[in-house]
Amino acid sequence: MSKNSEKGRKGELLVTGVFCNIGVHEPSIEVVRSNTTTTPENGVDIALKCPHNLSAKLDEIVRIGKSAIALANSKIDVRVQVKNYSKPISKGVAQGFVDDISKNQNFAEHWGIGGTRLTKGAQAVLAKANEVAPVKWYTAPDFVKIQNQYPAIPFTEINADDDEN
Repeated sequence: MSKNSEKGRKGELLVTGVFCNIGVHEPSIEVVRSNTTTTPENGVDIALKCPHNLSAKLDEIVRIGKSAIALANSKIDVRVQVKNYSKPISKGVAQGFVDDISKNQNFAEHWGIGGTRLTKGAQAVLAKANEVAPVKWYTAPDFVKIQNQYPAIPFTEINADDDEN
């Protein structure tokens, strides 16, 4: 596996793990990673079936470090594309992400994750894309804030509040 493929694999697995961990804390979140890193997937690294207001909750965590938003019962499908970059997300990368929306119209929202920040060109591309479909981008620093809000729970404690065995 090339260095870039390995970097991509690690990023996708970490993000998958964080979303799985969020699903342990929050009800009604399902995470699917249906392909390996080097398999062409039309821009879908991870698929989520989650409450329709999960992005509002995550946005609030990014903004103020926590959220009291209760998640809704109605669910949507979300496409997640991970870019494990240690540099800003460029206009070209953002455009590639947006171009994949037309191949993935069965998703209600499209989220990108990664990069240190968005360039002005990337911000413009994503703003224009929001005219067509709901689009979000969480930079690596944003995603760390989300990750910190949902600490790992030891396997021996995941059923601590359940009355059943």
